[in-house]
Amino acid sequence: MVNRLQLVIFSLGDEQYGIDTAQVKEITRMEAITPIARCPQFIEGVLNLRGQILPVVCLHKRFALPARTDTQRTRIVIVDSEGLKVGLIVDAVSEVSDIAGALVTPAPALASASFVTGVMHHGDALISLLDPVRLFSAEPQLGVSVLG
Repeated sequence: MVNRLQLVIFSLGDEQYGIDTAQVKEITRMEAITPIARCPQFIEGVLNLRGQILPVVCLHKRFALPARTDTQRTRIVIVDSEGLKVGLIVDAVSEVSDIAGALVTPAPALASASFVTGVMHHGDALISLLDPVRLFSAEPQLGVSVLG
């Protein structure tokens, strides 16, 4: 396990998640998203981010959570990792935190999806660590050939 992790910690409803900062390009406020026909339901559409067109995913829909309600705290986390460039809509980004790798434990096999790489306690919350590449590994429609 890595000695130290730096994580972007965000919420979806009452649940907390983290993504390694090495996979996060930036965090932006909610912006206008252009819908795209015949995409999976969890793809909200595309975003023009300074001339680069990126698919934007609603994690509420991807995780089959109750519908999201956008607020002043809603953010789009721009992920850029292993060829995957995508925006993830989250309810709020709470912090960027430096975490001891020893605090992360493997996610229970029966209780998690393949994209959850581990879990950890942080304050009063249980945080699921996500691998955004694995999150979409079974979704070829996010590739450059369709949306890029």
